Amino acid sequence: MRIRGIGAAVVAVVAGTAVAASPVTAAGAAASQFSVVNGTITPATGTPVPASGTQASLWANSSYATTTIEGSGRVQVGAIGDNCEGWPTIRVTVDGTAVADTTIVSATQYGTYPVGPALPAGTHSVKIQLVNDFQSAACDRNVHLAYARMETATVDTKFSFAVMPDTQQEVLNAGDTRFRNRTDWLVANRSALDLRFVTHSGDVVNWDTPDHSQYVVAQNAMKALEAAKIPYSLAIGNHDTQATGVGGSARDPAHTRELVRDTTVFNRYFTAAQYGAVKGQFEAGKVDNSYSTYSAGGVQWLVMTLELWPRPEVVTWAKNVVAANPHSNVVVVTHDYIDAAGNIEQSSEYGANSPQYLYDNLIKQYANIKFVFSGHVGIAGNRVDTGVHGNKIYSFLQTFHSNTTNPVRLVEIDAKADSLHTWIYGPYNNQTFGEYDRTFTGIGLVR
Repeated sequence: MRIRGIGAAVVAVVAGTAVAASPVTAAGAAASQFSVVNGTITPATGTPVPASGTQASLWANSSYATTTIEGSGRVQVGAIGDNCEGWPTIRVTVDGTAVADTTIVSATQYGTYPVGPALPAGTHSVKIQLVNDFQSAACDRNVHLAYARMETATVDTKFSFAVMPDTQQEVLNAGDTRFRNRTDWLVANRSALDLRFVTHSGDVVNWDTPDHSQYVVAQNAMKALEAAKIPYSLAIGNHDTQATGVGGSARDPAHTRELVRDTTVFNRYFTAAQYGAVKGQFEAGKVDNSYSTYSAGGVQWLVMTLELWPRPEVVTWAKNVVAANPHSNVVVVTHDYIDAAGNIEQSSEYGANSPQYLYDNLIKQYANIKFVFSGHVGIAGNRVDTGVHGNKIYSFLQTFHSNTTNPVRLVEIDAKADSLHTWIYGPYNNQTFGEYDRTFTGIGLVR
């Protein structure tokens, strides 16, 4: 082991163990923020001079400095280096996980080097280690740390998510490119939209066939989002179950109520892993009732897909999930909720409970449920309800059953303005549906 001294401070070696030197500080200066192993605290030699007047010098691959920092965002390291046939590289570990290596490329100015991904607010332990030590007769490669701090990222408060309507008319033959055209368009316009999530209000396919060809078309379409790592979810409609047979009629009229819960094929083609952000499921291995989470606009989001005309135990599960996430803005997606006139549906048809039951027992009961999206009937529409806590609940219908284009609802949220703007667009033939544009302010996002 090489032991190097810089200035007045040196590392003592006792029984083969390196011991951190005591911090060296200028008169009246703050103590160094670092503790050092196989290195030392020395007077600062770079600019601008840190408040402590010191730097943590690391000399070997066994050298490292540790500190604790507060806040959110990316870790920023201020450092200079001694070039010896190359600049020094440091490895930064945060909360026990190595997040990045970065090379220090200045000998005089403590440049700020951002490392790793943005971190949530909190207290974070940071370790900084030299990893490419080198020494020759002519030079010595070292690194000198002035500070480590959290640089809070500027929060972009405006973003969007997308809701796909019934796509059952787009999967009838492999030559129909409308479904894939929509997802390709969403990926291509991801940056322009600041698109964070895509969901689907059900009837992904029209009916199952022995070769499951409609599922293949749908699965291939969704691969565009998976490749782009855009998280998504799919509500299950009646046509996505074994209740619906060839041509859209009942597969077995005597057992429709049982078959509407048979989603075996659907779950073979779409899984929680493919969705990308699933945090919980009502039934293991099934996406029929599941929820995903993400952060956007400086707030938390929870997207919950619920089975068509849900069973009481599913509603109870959903209530528990919502109650356990009071600081998340909840988006509920279920296939049938409002009708063509914008009224909450009263019938459960061949399911367990009606949309009115869902509203009474879940939707209106929690202040953090903000949006409901559905399809099944009509073309498009919306309604606004007031929950038991005085909060507004915004519900949107998008069904279309289009034979010519591929509509998608875009929802833009401005968290700073507490507003939403939504519109519907068909990228296949550049078709707009201006009659369904809506803007709402004062939507009451939870934070």
